[in-house]
Amino acid sequence: MERHVRLQVSGVVQGVGFRPFCSRLSAEIGLRGSVRNTSAGVAIELFGDPEGIDSFIVRLQTDCPTLGHIQSIAMVLDERITEADVSSFEILESGSPGEGNALFPPDIATCPDCLRELRDPRNRRFRYPFTNCTNCGPRFTIIEGLPYDRPLTSMAGFAFCERCWSEYNDPVDRRYHAQPVACEVCGPRLSLLSGDGSPLAEGDEALRECTRALAAGEIVALKGLGGFHIACLPEDAPVLRLRERKKRPAKPFALMIRDDLVAEGLVTLSPYSRQLLNSPRRPIVICPHKHLSGISPYVAPSQDSLGIMLPYTPLHHLIMEELPVLVMTSANLSDEPLVSENGEALAKLKGVADLLLVHDRPITMKIDDSVVATAGKRSILLRRGRGYVPHPVMTKREMPQILAAGAEMRSTFSLARGRTIYPSQYIGDLKQLDSAIYYEKALRHFLKLFDLRPTLLAADLHPSFACTGIAKKVIGVPENTLLVQHHHAHMAACLVENGFEGMALGIILDGTGLGSDRHTWGGEFLLGDARTFTRLGHFQEAPLPGGDRAVLEPWRFALALMERTLGQDAARSMAEKLWPERKHIFEKILSTLDAAPLTSSSGRLFDAVSAILGVRAEVSYEGQAAMELESAAKDYAEPAPFEIREEGGVLILDWKPLVEWLVAEGLHLGPGKASSAFHFGLAEALSDVALELSRRTGVRETVLSGGVWQNKRLLSLALPLMERKGIKPLIHRVLSPNDECVSVGQAAVASLHWGVKPA
Repeated sequence: MERHVRLQVSGVVQGVGFRPFCSRLSAEIGLRGSVRNTSAGVAIELFGDPEGIDSFIVRLQTDCPTLGHIQSIAMVLDERITEADVSSFEILESGSPGEGNALFPPDIATCPDCLRELRDPRNRRFRYPFTNCTNCGPRFTIIEGLPYDRPLTSMAGFAFCERCWSEYNDPVDRRYHAQPVACEVCGPRLSLLSGDGSPLAEGDEALRECTRALAAGEIVALKGLGGFHIACLPEDAPVLRLRERKKRPAKPFALMIRDDLVAEGLVTLSPYSRQLLNSPRRPIVICPHKHLSGISPYVAPSQDSLGIMLPYTPLHHLIMEELPVLVMTSANLSDEPLVSENGEALAKLKGVADLLLVHDRPITMKIDDSVVATAGKRSILLRRGRGYVPHPVMTKREMPQILAAGAEMRSTFSLARGRTIYPSQYIGDLKQLDSAIYYEKALRHFLKLFDLRPTLLAADLHPSFACTGIAKKVIGVPENTLLVQHHHAHMAACLVENGFEGMALGIILDGTGLGSDRHTWGGEFLLGDARTFTRLGHFQEAPLPGGDRAVLEPWRFALALMERTLGQDAARSMAEKLWPERKHIFEKILSTLDAAPLTSSSGRLFDAVSAILGVRAEVSYEGQAAMELESAAKDYAEPAPFEIREEGGVLILDWKPLVEWLVAEGLHLGPGKASSAFHFGLAEALSDVALELSRRTGVRETVLSGGVWQNKRLLSLALPLMERKGIKPLIHRVLSPNDECVSVGQAAVASLHWGVKPA
């Protein structure tokens, strides 16, 4: 008698070489049977010695491919039989589509083996810019449906040549069942186009001409994995030209660096930053800038750091062999989404790029580069994109099918089912029409990919968010809609990410979000869990003159804070010294402050401090004033003052002592020391708030979420202060603290309102 089992394996088991791994493992142990992809993961059938099958199951988990991850192994059948008429182990055609619980990996940076072949003149893939294998290459950006097989990818239109077909079917080859496998004979090809679309060169000659043009100072649009980049030398002339053409006057550009050795000449690399930089995810990593590096100051104006990344495709490696450093920024105009199609690039980048290096492999779903900062040995995800998506967030509870629509700025959506939440990639600002179109396309793609039909919708309290309308358009009228307060969603996202189900405090700091009282919140002290919350306190409210204009003109909120602190006459006098060119409108603003909407925004406080200290009074991109304020900070050991008081049972963090100090002392210290004192003082005040709320509630776990917590200096100061006071901070690890995490939080809150089962 022998043993016959059927296994259903779920997790990241498609697109990582899992089936070839099963084939090799069965041959090693001496088992027969089959393996195939299904829309739920991988199905394995085994015949053979009982102990051998036990060993197979154990080694599935211990020896799983590096890029894979097993969530569960279900024993669907386990029986004893007489010897079956099965003589070998086969990789079968994938099962028909069903409920799509399968997970698959993100796009993966070129592996060392493919890189060696790329550089080997004797190898048939020498200088082939699309080489890949089971261990690397495109995944998320080429998948059109599950199971993950070539016919359901954008490689479907490329028929295997004889040699690639042989590799694809060879169990000992690392390209065994690698779906995007290709070569110069049968795979995608490069073309170099002029700015008006005229063809200039093909294949390797296109690549060489592109590199020569970049070296000569031209601006080139490059089609990569998830969309187009715009590249140029990091020198004054091409960078200034690019800024003018791209309508991006100050927002930092990222750099692509040939290797670690080059990076060390430009930035200070911590061991953890180096690890992130070299990981298969290959994010952009924010690192302290060595200002004598020779990089143009216009690459990242008024910043003390640079965003750098290493090459992550064969195409990048080939270009960077000739040019050690390039500006490599997303190909878009202003705040529009990334360009990903050849025709779209020709239309939208006309007048921006001198040349376009394109290829004929379609990008199924566009995605931006991920951006990561570090605070000690902690990473702060600033933008979640390539390399991270579509990895899910796992929960401890079963959930119904839910669509969470997310937020308006830094928008994402999330889909939930079972114990899995699938957050989308970063979409952008949905006030932009093209971003709204991108949001809808991505949502329809995710619904198809994961075979989801949600009838439950979670959305923000704000009645006019475009994401809510798009979500309803796509799924139809939902059976039920739950409106989730913005800052509670932030808190819930961090709780579910950390697997914490108890009551926690929340210090949620961001720009703005509609509060339960219909006021504009943004500096919130909460108590709650993923189901419900209570507002225990907040930053002192202040009028926001001009509404949204105050976001672009931080001096407006600074004027309001000075008026509330110093009085109207003193505020006017100080404002005339700080911003004399604007004094003609101070009287009008001061006379109408009482009619302006009130906000408890912590993000606007950073903007106001930046304006008062002369760092940044007007901005051209989101977060500019706060980023430049953080960059300006110099070492200074004294904290700026804040006041914590109680008002009607609510804890208020009052900035009035800060404003008095800024005017009396901060301006004399200069922006460097004053910025340092502000960050230190705020970190101390927030740790005191956490301690006081912990005393009142008996709760020590404290969620830190919201876009303000992207500030490396604030986080690095606040964490040890809180920990020394017995507070247990909970921070984001796989999600961004900014509004990208809101959709995950909405899904978590909604799941607890719509009948879920505990683990």
